[in-house]
Amino acid sequence: MSTPGALAGLQTFDPLNIAYETAYADNPLKKSCIAAAISQLPPSSHVLDMGCGTGVPVSQLLASANHTVTGVDISPNMIAHAASRVRGTFLVADMLTYVPSRNYAAVFLIFSHLQLRYAELHGLALRLASALDEGGLFVLGQMPGDSHVREGEWGDGAGTWVEEYDAPFMGEMLPTLMLSRAGQRKWLESMGLEVVWEEVGMFQPKDERCVPEEQQYLIARRRGEVRGAEPAPR
Repeated sequence: MSTPGALAGLQTFDPLNIAYETAYADNPLKKSCIAAAISQLPPSSHVLDMGCGTGVPVSQLLASANHTVTGVDISPNMIAHAASRVRGTFLVADMLTYVPSRNYAAVFLIFSHLQLRYAELHGLALRLASALDEGGLFVLGQMPGDSHVREGEWGDGAGTWVEEYDAPFMGEMLPTLMLSRAGQRKWLESMGLEVVWEEVGMFQPKDERCVPEEQQYLIARRRGEVRGAEPAPR
């Protein structure tokens, strides 16, 4: 049975599929992040793309670099597109209940968690980080809340995270989970991960309904045991 957070993602993205890909695939910030991750991966690594969508560009770039890709998404339409065009194993599953069947050299969580609650992301991130090889990479992309969230409206009262906060997406306001720019970095570090790469910039999706978006991408390396991120969920 699918969880509410994952179902929200299904309801948003399953009807969009290729329209979403067209708007967001040709993103130099995202491509720069994936290229940076690939440069740090051993040859022929096993990698997990969590919330892979249509597989473009993340899974596609990883497969083109001769890595073994497993992609997971709750949207059957998205998975059908990915499986038909990208070399890899693609599964329809709820990211909040999916249990990795092996360890990975890298896990990618690229803008696929934005309709979750904070507590759900907290548990998901720990599960994914625990599935990393020693020295493996946790690769994350998000919409930082700094330019959206008004003072006093952060969920933790300390400017780290906010959930179900309206942010623009393809012409509509979508309830969104966001961390602040500084909060996201500290959040990963609080798990025992080492942030080794970061880029923040503006991206204009190729859809007339979309406004320019600030996006943040980080790569964090596992160093020893991982733990739940701080702050803990309320």
